[in-house]
Amino acid sequence: MRIPSGCSKLETTVIVDKVKGMIFGALLGDSLGLATEGLSRSEIKQIYGNGPIRFGMDEDGVPFYRDEYRSRFEENDFGDDAEQVLLVMESIFENSGHFLPKDFANRLYAYGTQGIKGLHKPPTGMNATNEAVLANPVYKTSPQQAAVEIWKTENNLRGANGSLVRAPLLGAIKFWDGTTVIENTAECCRITHPDPRCLISCAIMSTLIARLLRGQDLEIEVNQSPRPSYQDTSSSESRYFIDTLPVDERLDALVQNVIETNKSMLIAPQTDPLFISPETDMVQMQKYYRQLLECCVLPRSISELGLDDTLSSRDSFRCLSAALYCLTRQVPPHSETEHFKKMLMDVVMQGGEADTNATAAGAMLGARFGYSQLPTEWVVGMKRWEWLEDKVDEFCSLL
Repeated sequence: MRIPSGCSKLETTVIVDKVKGMIFGALLGDSLGLATEGLSRSEIKQIYGNGPIRFGMDEDGVPFYRDEYRSRFEENDFGDDAEQVLLVMESIFENSGHFLPKDFANRLYAYGTQGIKGLHKPPTGMNATNEAVLANPVYKTSPQQAAVEIWKTENNLRGANGSLVRAPLLGAIKFWDGTTVIENTAECCRITHPDPRCLISCAIMSTLIARLLRGQDLEIEVNQSPRPSYQDTSSSESRYFIDTLPVDERLDALVQNVIETNKSMLIAPQTDPLFISPETDMVQMQKYYRQLLECCVLPRSISELGLDDTLSSRDSFRCLSAALYCLTRQVPPHSETEHFKKMLMDVVMQGGEADTNATAAGAMLGARFGYSQLPTEWVVGMKRWEWLEDKVDEFCSLL
């Protein structure tokens, strides 16, 4: 899977740094997100105040809250979202840089009972959709059929966010080939999450990663038309750091371009076999497209995303919107490390599916800034960080 010459505006060393940053950003997001997973913003306020939450080797911050669920994890540990990232990474590495859906499906099944190979850690907190699909009797012979059967019978699991954390890595392998990126992403998503909202969310994530690695964020044309501005009606005490950052017009234009490029997944799925999903109601598909735009185009604040909403916190569009909101903030030069910490913490302080949201956001920010800009005190403070470092370096040797 060697990077062909001339496929990116970036040097190979920069690409490798970004891929490593993407992976560690995701792992950090999951680890930190466990602190508020399943909590509402009001509960977080009572437990953590305004934060930040103490993590890694940082000495400042509010200690990690330990209830019955969180007591199952060791200090600075990670959960199932990070482990899905590691599973994809392992599958790609052991297949010489190729993503093979059947291989990943088999690894996911083994993980469901044994955990990650060599980690000596049982799977904890697996998302409900993965659990249901893995338990389906036909999964071993036909994973995608099992996923469709669950989609048809379990309405409450439709459109869930669990597959989104796998998408960034699928944007990194063969990032120079947009068709392969979409093929791999769709095949991986369908193993557990065949809902069209999941498919397009994953496609947007992986395509953005691929374009960042090609350096296309450096050449995108910025729309000079007036942009709606956020009129802040909240008090300064309740406003999050991330909301004080202006929009990076170039990255925002890239995001809108990627959404536009992939919209046929929802509005014209019959145009490509890759876009086919169990949903056949085109009125419903149009509704999904409007929901995508509402969540991901011009959100005015992170709280507006409603990430702790009990009815929709697992929605893939909510998770995607959190990642895109972080990606499109303007960051002054030489302040990437501190901004990574503060933005990721703001996502975590929203609660809801904080682990999954922060995994997706951490991957995006890590790919944007690179591993060299991630906070060392967080990285080396992670549980098993040396094991993780070896595994990630091993994967990056493919590039």
